[in-house]
Amino acid sequence: MAVEHNHVVIHHLRKESKQPIQPSVIKEETLDSNAESVRKLVEGVINLYGTKDNNAIFGTFANTKEERGFFPGAFETFRQGPQNAADFISLTKTAMSSLQAKARDVNFASGGYILFASYLSDNKPFLLMAMIKQREGIQLNENLEPVGIQELDLSKLHQAARINIERYLEHEAAENEDKEQFSYLSFVSPRTNQSASGYFIKALGCSGGVIASRATDAACKEMAKFFRKKPDLKAKVSDLKNDVYSYLRECHEEQRAASINDLTAVARKHLPADYDDEKRTEFEKELAEYLNREDAQVPNEFRVHLATINKHAKVKIKAANWQIQFEKHALGVNENAEIWYDKANSRLVINNLTTEMKSAITDD
Repeated sequence: MAVEHNHVVIHHLRKESKQPIQPSVIKEETLDSNAESVRKLVEGVINLYGTKDNNAIFGTFANTKEERGFFPGAFETFRQGPQNAADFISLTKTAMSSLQAKARDVNFASGGYILFASYLSDNKPFLLMAMIKQREGIQLNENLEPVGIQELDLSKLHQAARINIERYLEHEAAENEDKEQFSYLSFVSPRTNQSASGYFIKALGCSGGVIASRATDAACKEMAKFFRKKPDLKAKVSDLKNDVYSYLRECHEEQRAASINDLTAVARKHLPADYDDEKRTEFEKELAEYLNREDAQVPNEFRVHLATINKHAKVKIKAANWQIQFEKHALGVNENAEIWYDKANSRLVINNLTTEMKSAITDD
């Protein structure tokens, strides 16, 4: 991943849990984005996105004026302008004002150092906002410049939000009925911290939730794609897909959310016997990160869309005088398959007809 840093700044949101909020420390100049410590910090936060302990939620800015607040409009102004350092600082000040206002009303909320970064990743533009807690041994100097980054505890993001500007533009250009297909915001909020720190997401005008059909489609596609990438797992793709479809249907029937954790458990059953516990655990971690990456956008949890499962799991053929629908796993290319696709003779053969099927055909 090639990262080109444009602008970086760190402000300080001063709020202790159950204590009154204090005036924020706002810096008027950006940091040297080429400094090694700055690059290390920003890239460390970027690399945490979508990791097992930092599953991202995907969404867009909220639709109503009350929920959006001031930040989305400020972001659009920044995007349309020259995007110089002064404009970047202005944007971050708007964000800090919103954070200050939201945190003030939450008794258990706590603040921290707020990192803002405008950067290109593989030539795609992003805007990142992340809260960093200061631990023992972590140092920011009087200019809020990071030092001693090798001691930063970046195992978990406390709060973070990121805008994929390319997807944002696709969303803005789409017809209204298609906009829900483009999620350009991603944010991280640890489960143990959500009630106290939800102000971070609200302050930025974020609205979470990938539509059920899109999440279900991504889960079906990306699970199979991941197995196909692995030479020792490619032969298991068909069996894996059947189990994924069964799991998702079960979630739909029981009206419960599907999850990445459950999907990795489904995949685990198809691992070779020579995978030891360490290798299995590493596999689950890699798969979880693959599913939750920016390009896939499988949420940590999502509602299941039955019609989308059936689109992947079933074959439906309709001709002028007949139609047939069956599960894909019933289809085979040899004459012993339940439904034999005889490609050489351009025909489908249905084997093992039951008595009821025969009666329906002959009207006996």
